[in-house]
Amino acid sequence: MITSLKNEYKQRLLDEIQGLSESELSKILKLVHFLKKEVIEKEGREEDLKLFWESFGSWKDDRTPDEIIQELYKSRKSSVREIQL
Repeated sequence: MITSLKNEYKQRLLDEIQGLSESELSKILKLVHFLKKEVIEKEGREEDLKLFWESFGSWKDDRTPDEIIQELYKSRKSSVREIQL
């Protein structure tokens, strides 16, 4: 049954590309290659992607916003540059 379903999909794909020009077939091939590499082969990496997205955003801190701002100001350093013309 799986083989017949696979054969049906193959036939449906062939039916869809019938009559396309060489440049259109080239585009379809590139699209299929992209889908295989970037979508299908990466489906097993959902946990990695979830961890990646969780690394963005806010952080936990016990300080108030004013305390954080004051620390930022205190940590700034000036530099003196002598400019000669």
